[in-house]
Amino acid sequence: MTGGRAGRQGSTWIGALLVGCALLSVCWLVLGVVVAVAREFAGTASLTPEAVAASDVWTRGLVAGMRHSEPLAVLIPDAALTVLVLGLAGALLVRPPRDPAQLLLGTALAASAAAFGPQSDTASEVLATVTGVDGVAAVPRLLLPVVACVTYVLALAWAPRSGPLGRPDRWVVAAALGAAAAALLSAVFLPASVRCVLLAGVVLPLLGIAGLRRQLRASTSERLRAPARLLFGLLVATVAMGAALAVLTGVLALLSLRGLAQIDWTSVDWTTARSLPPIVLWYWASRLSLPVVAVAVLVTSRRPGAASAQRWFSRGVVVVLVTASIGCLYAIVDILVGKLKYGAGFAPPPVTTAVAVTVSALVFLPVFLLTERAADRLLYGTRPTPYRVLAELAALPRATTGGVPDLAGVAEAVGQGLGATTCRLTVYRPGLRDRSYRWVRPGEEEAETSLEVPVRHGGQDVGTIGVDRAAVAGADDQRQVLLEAIATSLGVVLQAVRTGIDLERELRAAVAHAAEIADARRRVVAEADSERRRIERDLHDGAQHHLVSLSLTLGLAEHEVRAGRLEQARARLDQAVGQLDTAEAVLARTATGLSSAALAERGLVAALRAELGGDPHIRLDTTAVTVARFVPEVEAAVYFCCLESVNNARKYAGGAPICVRLHRADDHLLFTVEDEGRGWDPETRPDPLGRGVRNMTSRIAALGGHLDVRSAPGEGTRVVGRVPLSDPGSPPPAPRAVPVPRPVDQGRTMARPDL
Repeated sequence: MTGGRAGRQGSTWIGALLVGCALLSVCWLVLGVVVAVAREFAGTASLTPEAVAASDVWTRGLVAGMRHSEPLAVLIPDAALTVLVLGLAGALLVRPPRDPAQLLLGTALAASAAAFGPQSDTASEVLATVTGVDGVAAVPRLLLPVVACVTYVLALAWAPRSGPLGRPDRWVVAAALGAAAAALLSAVFLPASVRCVLLAGVVLPLLGIAGLRRQLRASTSERLRAPARLLFGLLVATVAMGAALAVLTGVLALLSLRGLAQIDWTSVDWTTARSLPPIVLWYWASRLSLPVVAVAVLVTSRRPGAASAQRWFSRGVVVVLVTASIGCLYAIVDILVGKLKYGAGFAPPPVTTAVAVTVSALVFLPVFLLTERAADRLLYGTRPTPYRVLAELAALPRATTGGVPDLAGVAEAVGQGLGATTCRLTVYRPGLRDRSYRWVRPGEEEAETSLEVPVRHGGQDVGTIGVDRAAVAGADDQRQVLLEAIATSLGVVLQAVRTGIDLERELRAAVAHAAEIADARRRVVAEADSERRRIERDLHDGAQHHLVSLSLTLGLAEHEVRAGRLEQARARLDQAVGQLDTAEAVLARTATGLSSAALAERGLVAALRAELGGDPHIRLDTTAVTVARFVPEVEAAVYFCCLESVNNARKYAGGAPICVRLHRADDHLLFTVEDEGRGWDPETRPDPLGRGVRNMTSRIAALGGHLDVRSAPGEGTRVVGRVPLSDPGSPPPAPRAVPVPRPVDQGRTMARPDL
């Protein structure tokens, strides 16, 4: 909050200073134009000293200014440039946001309009005569140049940052003090024209170049480096143009040619005006440097402005430098050849022009190439040699492993080869999301990849490669063509990656398909094994019961034959035939998946009554069951378990009574089969769990229930089963693959005290 308030207050003060300097410059401009108009139309020849002395104070002031005023024809371009400068200062003032660096540059422009204009001294002479205060002349001569120089240095120090003012470092303070000292010294000892050339054409651009060079080296962001590079190139072009014009001025002065002389109207009376060295071109180039920098600041204040202007600006710098050097060379050659003796006189103009054009044409290409390389190095520093990256890319795939190119290494090689800040390589993957590989120069902030080139192979796009615009910016299209050549060479690499991705997908699909086949084989084997065990259980629990009954019937028939009771024996044989038919039917139903016709048609209770009701040793109790039917899986499991338990009791209970009970408790169905036989000891029996008990346990466990078997010597055997029931109308529970308990585990279960 405090920093933001301080920044707003600083902008307010700078804006007030800008407005004040602009008002002073406007006043001096208007007064200077009035004096020039009066001199042009009234003149001073008719004004005698007596008449001037008798005139009013403003007339005396105008007469005093007329003696040091420019002619109106000379003043018109100077006034037009001053209006342009003041207009740019106003644009910097009102353009949002109110950036302090822009306000500082606007203040420098507003102050320079009067500080570097020769007619401002004329206006100061008028005001000094009118007011009687000689110190008025110090405003445009001393105060405004100092303000212009100091604010110009500070503006270039903060302009690339485009943010609130910070504390200036030592270099900025030293540069501002040096500029102020140069302005004071030039104001005391030099005329206005020379002062403008020295300050606006030499001192300020050199200070700006030094400061921006430091910023370019210290900046870690292309967003800040781009506007600094733009301003740096402008100042370099200004200094180079001034150097070429300085050479031309020196040659003209040595040859005593006055064609480009600059009249110092402020130093002497206009009637005896003497001319300065031929610095007209240098003077106007220096005055134009300030508004050009202001336009550049307006362009770079927009975030994408500096980045998008780099390409044409780099070429513009080269054009300006080549034009200045070749033009200066042409003028010097033309002048020197014209001074040579040609027969009885001097060389005629056609000869001088032809020689100058020939020399300029011969040196144009070397100068252009040299200037292009120099401008590229000044603006972008030392960058790798073009096309070296292609050789590195050619060797890069051989350094990879597994036969797949390392695209991250490719992006790094391209970025380093182009001197880029950021390089992004994108691979198009059919049916998948595109994959990007990004490289950022260590110590740099990631820049937006503003220039992307498609990578093609076989007539189709396989990806893109993109770098920041500064990497391919330059005085020519060489680096952009290089990026396109890199994209062409990467087509095979990206296609190899895409092919590898396709092969990997196909391999994964094949592996998944093989896994599905293996899983299907396991399921088939498991289902076949499960079906085999089901048939085994059904045979054991169903058909075996009838075969045991058949065996008992045959034994009784044999007993009847031995006793001589043939009729009873015949009846037993008829009964055995019926039991054989029943066993055959059971075997047929087992093979087709059915357990009992009565069970399938009438339910559990009716099936048990049909199977066990004819045996006088078995008592069936189903009074606690009030529901006629249950889930088929539950009925089948309880039915076979009850039959198996009864068969075991018939084998080992020695004809003892057997009781079978069914009972429903909440959502479970309970069954109990117990006998009053001799029982057995689980501790001494080698295999307490026979195949029948294991089959019963598997059936009950598959439905989520459990089975308990308890026996002791002299106490008989008791089998208790518990099966969960589904809600009416709901599907039966899915069978669970529960392994058959081991005999030792069943032995422990049988010893539970709660049974």
